[in-house]
Order: sequence, then structure tokens, then C-alpha cells
Amino acid sequence: MKDLVLAIDTASVRGSLALLQGERLLAEYTLESPASYLNRLLPGIDRLFLDIQRQPTEIKAVIVSSGPGNYTGLRIGMSTAKGLALGLDCPVVAIPTLETLAANFPFTPFPICPVLDAKKNEVYAAFYRCKQGFPEILGDYLLVTPAALADRITGPTILTGPGLERYGPWWQSRLGRHAVLAPPELRHLRASALGRLGLFRLEHEQPCFLDQLTPFYLRPAEAELHRRPIN
Repeated sequence: MKDLVLAIDTASVRGSLALLQGERLLAEYTLESPASYLNRLLPGIDRLFLDIQRQPTEIKAVIVSSGPGNYTGLRIGMSTAKGLALGLDCPVVAIPTLETLAANFPFTPFPICPVLDAKKNEVYAAFYRCKQGFPEILGDYLLVTPAALADRITGPTILTGPGLERYGPWWQSRLGRHAVLAPPELRHLRASALGRLGLFRLEHEQPCFLDQLTPFYLRPAEAELHRRPIN
């Protein structure tokens, strides 16, 4: 696929944007700043196009992170992707956050375990193997304690993701050589990796229907947990 593709990740505090044309990465930005995605996402997209002297009307597909991750960030990213797709009449592909993190390690022989801090002393996680450069999930998506995740690791495993900032040293102490901690620069979501996965899906699967495109949460939002029933 040689058309212009926009990849949007807002699943964590450190977001990312990328523009791709086929296998060529034209530009990629990170969005880490004190401002919220509400204030910085659309200006970031505008800046991306301005710097490569292209127009948003050239977008032929949008790739977006589907979650799990930051509730507000996911909603803003998903809404932006849907709005662009609707206005430009182009397809959208949603990619799970943990799969994108695993895609940073396309040729390792070890299993990969991406981890996001889910708060409340729990983590979002999953196990992957990369085959032919693309991650394949092993089992289910997990919402578990760090100790419960450690109990599932019985051999050398690449641990990656923003969750390592809080729990990485503890897993290293608990698991020893079985915990292969990713270097800091590979622990974050890359919109370029997101775009690569999305392009593969576009070539081999049907794109998402806009009315079915919703963020993937492993845990209900706090507001939903405390919502009072309507009498």
C-alpha cells in the first residue's frame, strides 16, 4: 500500500504520531508534554503535515491504538481517528496497545511480555511471540498483580512497556535472568510500529466499521465503577 497513512497512539502518557507511505516512514513525533491530548493532538497532526509539506486530505487510512491504556487518551485518540476517517472517507484500523509494544522486538526468539501500569497495584499484560516480524498473542489479555504476572514467567522473557518504570526492578529481583528488561528507548509505543501493524492488517483483513470502533478496556473506568444506578 503506497498511500499516505496516519498512525495515532494516545494510549499512554507519552503519545506518538507517524506518517507512512508504504514501508517508508515519512515522519514520527512523540507527544510527551504537560498539556493534555485534548490540547496537543490536533496541533501535533497539523505540525506533522506542515513539516513534510503534505496535506491531511492525502490520508488514505488511519491507524489508531485501541487499548488497554489511559481512558481519556484512548477516547480522544479514537474519536480523532473516527472523525478523520469520516471526513476523508477512508478506513480505520485499530491495533491493541500491547501488540504495538511487542512489535518493537520483531526478531527475538524469546517470548515478549508488554506491561502497562493499570494502577491499583495491577498491570495490563499479555505474552507474544514474533513470527515473520509480527507479534502473535499467546493466551489472553491479562489484568493481574505484578506478583501474579511473575508467577507466569518460567523462562527468559523480554519485559517491556511503560509498566517497567514502576515494576521493572522488582521483577528483575524476583525473576533474575528470566527477566530480560527492554532498554528505556524501546519501552514506549511507537506510532511507526503501530502504522506497520495497521498496514499489514489493511492488506490481509477488513478495516474496522466506524460504529463498532470503541476503545478496548480490561477494567471499567472509575466513573463507571462508582456510577449510581438509575431508579
